Amino acid sequence: MRRSPFALVLALASQMGQAAQGVPVVAAAASLLGTFFVGRADAAAISGPEVVESWLLPRYDTLLAEARANREAWQALCAAPSQAGIAGLKTRFGAVSDGWAAVEFITFGPVMLSLRADRMNLFPERRNAVARSIADLVADPTDERLHAERFPRLSAAAQGLPALERLLYDDGAAAALLSGPEAGRRCAIGLAIATNIEAIASEIRQGWGNRQDGLLAQLIAGKSDPVYFPDPSALMNQIVTDLAGAYQRVVDQRMLAVLGKTADDAKPLTADRRRSGRSKATIVAMIASADSLGTRLGEGLDPKGREALDKAFAAADAAAAKLPDDIGAATKTTQGRKALHDAITVFKAAQASVADPLASGLGVALGFNSLDGD
Repeated sequence: MRRSPFALVLALASQMGQAAQGVPVVAAAASLLGTFFVGRADAAAISGPEVVESWLLPRYDTLLAEARANREAWQALCAAPSQAGIAGLKTRFGAVSDGWAAVEFITFGPVMLSLRADRMNLFPERRNAVARSIADLVADPTDERLHAERFPRLSAAAQGLPALERLLYDDGAAAALLSGPEAGRRCAIGLAIATNIEAIASEIRQGWGNRQDGLLAQLIAGKSDPVYFPDPSALMNQIVTDLAGAYQRVVDQRMLAVLGKTADDAKPLTADRRRSGRSKATIVAMIASADSLGTRLGEGLDPKGREALDKAFAAADAAAAKLPDDIGAATKTTQGRKALHDAITVFKAAQASVADPLASGLGVALGFNSLDGD
């Protein structure tokens, strides 16, 4: 039975109306609750495993490579502290941050296990949890919690990119890594976090495997997996659902939550990556990655559908590029708020295009992401 494009848009509007805080439900079965199905249109066949192999896994490869280089940079700094070493760490931080942003919206597969997404990037942060976790580790005179077998069991607030950002970008943090009574301890904490980030990226990538082994091989063979895909045919549904969720993450979590209803209600200090000055860069990376996924999926549509998608995604890329460099500061000015609202309109249009023509054209189910903070 085929649903109309209007029904698709209504369902997606419900998705976009969710509140701004929280993390998505990632289990495949849960993500399909409340979905609706559309009949397959006259579109070229496109394989979910092929999308994983050609689009997703290269991005996990990049994330792992950047995480490894970041860990090596921390090792080098701890061995020989220098201003040049700090500058190198900041460059590496940006590369890992962008690498994660490119895949953050993917909620299926090995990233589901062991709170890997939260441990990699706890966002939105609540009750200043990251600062408290770092202060607690700095004050601890022992190294027990920094050991690789113990560190992954600590609070997610201490483990990932937000914690590393504070060690590098908080006021006086860079200087404290080079000299003073806490320098050695802070460097050891940074190295523990960097090692943990690399381990998480490695676990995710290893879990996917290749065409011969791991989850990818199972999906290619059409075999079910009790943890990830009890129904392997649900893979394409999940891919399309997560694509829609990418734009929602940007709009709800990175923009609306910071904007508030008025300038007086704005919360500039909650902007993602504000300390490192990468609040815009994170959005650009996520939008670019989502647009590239949408374009890849759009290869299965007819020319009219592809043209509509290309237009929506090109507009989203352009809107991201035009964003103010400091998202938080922009929420406090009339011009800045207008720029943010203009971009939101474009991103929502790109999200709507995931429903129609993409989902309707491919004949797949579009599920509802749960970004309601419950």
